[in-house]
Amino acid sequence: MAIQENGPNGLFKGKVGSIYGYELNGQNIIRGARNSNRKPPTEAMLMNQQKMKVANNFIGPIKALLQYGYRHLAPKGSRIGPFQLAQRHILKETMELDADCQYYVNVEKLFIFRGPLAPPVGCSVDKQGSTLHLKWGVMPHYADKIYKMNFAFFNMKDFIQLEIGPTEVSQGFCTIPLIGHFDVGIPIHVYFGIWDSYHDLLSDSVYCGIVE
Repeated sequence: MAIQENGPNGLFKGKVGSIYGYELNGQNIIRGARNSNRKPPTEAMLMNQQKMKVANNFIGPIKALLQYGYRHLAPKGSRIGPFQLAQRHILKETMELDADCQYYVNVEKLFIFRGPLAPPVGCSVDKQGSTLHLKWGVMPHYADKIYKMNFAFFNMKDFIQLEIGPTEVSQGFCTIPLIGHFDVGIPIHVYFGIWDSYHDLLSDSVYCGIVE
């Protein structure tokens, strides 16, 4: 059944016979029924399907981190949100093929945080027990106390942790305990970023490596 809104010249929504009507991005669309594609998928189509599957499987467990890190990039009123922007970044900028022609996400190219601030430099991390010892270079233009560090940690199983502003950039080091359950021996990926706590601006994240 279809619904005709605002008289004969109004928006037509629904199905009449083989015709569909709907609204898309503020425009009234009328189209015919799509024909089913009975052709077998090409190699390129199969590779693209694999790429999408790998990307979505990777994104799922760290969605909360990406929602935070990309929250300011989506234009107001846009149907594209932080998750879609992160997905686009992963698909276009981080996907690579291994020796067996299988897609994987290169975590060194991944941005957990995105923003206009200059990213941190000289980052390093060391793990002692369940505590991370984090260091970074002190930058003169981040001397004000409004500039703080953000950290993101995750493994490829079931562990994520986000630390927002635990210390000022000017300090150059801090220690953070790992919280929750994580399996020893499964690498934890570590990312650094800078946060302007007054204007709520971020830098792009920097991949610092892994700890086990």
